[in-house]
Amino acid sequence: MILVTGGTGLIGSYLLLSLVSKGEQIRAIYRSENSLEKVKKLFGKYSDKDKELFDQIEWVQADLLDLPALTKAFDGVKKVYHSGAKVSFNKKDAKTLMQVNVEGTANMVNLALENNIDKICYVSSVAALGSYADNRCRDEEAIWQYTKNTSNYSISKYYAENEVWRAAEEGLNVVIVNPVTVIGYSNWEESSSMIIKRVNEGLPYYPTGSNGYVGVKDVVKAMELLMNSDIIGQRYLLVSENMSFKDILSQIAIALNKKAPRFAISRKLAQIAKAVDQTKAFLTRGNPTLTRESIEAAFAKRCFSADKIKKELGFEFEPMDKVIEEEVPLYIK
Repeated sequence: MILVTGGTGLIGSYLLLSLVSKGEQIRAIYRSENSLEKVKKLFGKYSDKDKELFDQIEWVQADLLDLPALTKAFDGVKKVYHSGAKVSFNKKDAKTLMQVNVEGTANMVNLALENNIDKICYVSSVAALGSYADNRCRDEEAIWQYTKNTSNYSISKYYAENEVWRAAEEGLNVVIVNPVTVIGYSNWEESSSMIIKRVNEGLPYYPTGSNGYVGVKDVVKAMELLMNSDIIGQRYLLVSENMSFKDILSQIAIALNKKAPRFAISRKLAQIAKAVDQTKAFLTRGNPTLTRESIEAAFAKRCFSADKIKKELGFEFEPMDKVIEEEVPLYIK
């Protein structure tokens, strides 16, 4: 039996589709009935046997902070994919991030130890990695450091990883993946998929920074490959390409049959837009789209290296133009 957390999220839903298509016995944790609809939609996009595949999954309603429910979910489980997490760059979510990402991960690895799980694959993030003073591409050896610009999300993923490494010291077989920004079909009100929604609504401006991107199917492929290997106690950064925001937004626009952004936005103008956005969120009691962390990320020139997984496992990533061509049109079909 394989246990999957975060099965209704972007990575988790594709992982479930891949595992169940291979005939694996799967148990997946979910929080609400509404979240299951996202998984059903994904299955329907890729298979004409979507209902049959979906019904083969044993769904368990649980929360990462609900120890009694989690304890039951571990019954008979031999492998665990832990992709459940909260992603937010909103200051008011700081406490929830620490609870879900750190305490939730601690619960998972502790139960994995208690139940003598064969192996666990933890989906971390490049947010748990550091950077180099000479600005070379970040890799698995880049040591995380706290700065005034460190997001609460980054802090939570770093400490969550520490819980996994602590469990590894106590005898748990672990492997960690650190994906960059993941592109795939999901709810475009959440996480990295919001980029696609913004482009679809019409986005004339682009920030001048750059970032790393990877297709969701490559993340899943790497997770399964590592889980089924003899590799333990290692982490692997997953990135297909490093691209400027102008280029990635333009490719997404083409896939959506929308106009590509044409004007570079200045940091000053972005700060003004952030102030307007946060005022609107305050008045409507909604969540701001633009935050200090998102502004910093938009203008930072970030570069990542996946040389480790390429050299050690011969892993090949799908080019991002192919990923975008396949995944992005699913949002509008």
